Amino acid sequence: MSEVPDFEASVLASGRLRVEPVSAWGAFSALRDSWRALEARDPEGTVFLSWDWLAQAFAVNPGRWRVMVVYHGPRLVGVLPLKHNANWSRNRKEFQTEIEAGGRLLWSEYTGFLCEPRYEDLVIAALAETLKQIPWVRLSLQSESSRYRATKFVAAFPEATYSVRSDERGANKGEADKLICPRIDLPDEYEAWLSTGPSTDTRQRIRRVTRRYLNNGLYRLSHTAGASLKSDMGVLLRLWMREHASTMGAATARQLAMNTLRLLTAASRLGLLYLPVVRRDGQVIGALGHILDPRMKRVHLIVAGRGQVVTSDDVGLLLTSQAIGWAIDQGYETYDFCHARQLGNFDIGAELKKVASFSIRRRAFPGPLGVLDPICRPEVLERLLNFVETGETEAAIAACHQLLRMEQAG
Repeated sequence: MSEVPDFEASVLASGRLRVEPVSAWGAFSALRDSWRALEARDPEGTVFLSWDWLAQAFAVNPGRWRVMVVYHGPRLVGVLPLKHNANWSRNRKEFQTEIEAGGRLLWSEYTGFLCEPRYEDLVIAALAETLKQIPWVRLSLQSESSRYRATKFVAAFPEATYSVRSDERGANKGEADKLICPRIDLPDEYEAWLSTGPSTDTRQRIRRVTRRYLNNGLYRLSHTAGASLKSDMGVLLRLWMREHASTMGAATARQLAMNTLRLLTAASRLGLLYLPVVRRDGQVIGALGHILDPRMKRVHLIVAGRGQVVTSDDVGLLLTSQAIGWAIDQGYETYDFCHARQLGNFDIGAELKKVASFSIRRRAFPGPLGVLDPICRPEVLERLLNFVETGETEAAIAACHQLLRMEQAG
């Protein structure tokens, strides 16, 4: 018999694998050291699942998150950070809890689980069984980075009682798969990457734009830090909005830019923001926003902004190649384009990594609480007050009855 089944059998026999929900800031703070230790043991982790990263999201969103924490005896062996929303169903005239990944409170690029590898199957099964016991109508994880863990998790929800949908939709009318995130495995030397990674045409183009614009001083490349960081983040996002507003609409572009600003600001607070900027005659004509993951030795490209100049493609290629060179010099092992695929389309030897996105919906509405989790009570009360103020009497009465049933159910 193999070692893994023997290990799993011994853990199950011990009866000491347990799941504890954590939704209070004090309890989450107490997890810091053991959570950090778990990060160090999980080769599938990302900076977006670190305690320090999620602490920024949870601190300013009380009552909107819960972490499912898995223990074997006193040892922390798994965590699943979650975000809870209370949505009003006009058809059923009730509030329904929808669950997302906790990192979505900060618009994280990747989400998912932290697991100690030898406990992985047991942790995922225990998390699924625990989640089946609490009320919700839909549970979704977007951009789960390990993908195979998502497959194991989804398999724990039987089709008879749950409807599972994998999000395989593309962007731009199917022209690009938004679940594909190009990434480059970095060698030890920039010249080694330049000689073997990009295609011949792209390699020649990189050398040409570097000589033409950077080496002769026409453009100036700097890495933003200190007092100018906030200003350059604003310029970067304005360039991005100007480039994308015509295709997605000004309002949508503005909202996405605000979400990205929160993401970059969170990275900056942790000292994990890398923002190279190209200037011509003192004016910013291009910039890239990255989030660094020193533990996993990854550089994540989050956003790119380029000015309306004739050489905008050259600016993008120049910035990307220089950022890759910086990452190599700093000892990073992976340059990850995440969802910023427009720059990953350069023929520079990127591997196409696919992430998982899925949603699970209950087919039935079980138990006295139906599909409303008590953790959503503050949000429900706020929405109920809005019903009263706007004269939506029928909805207000239905919501009051639902809250009363919740109280009666204990």
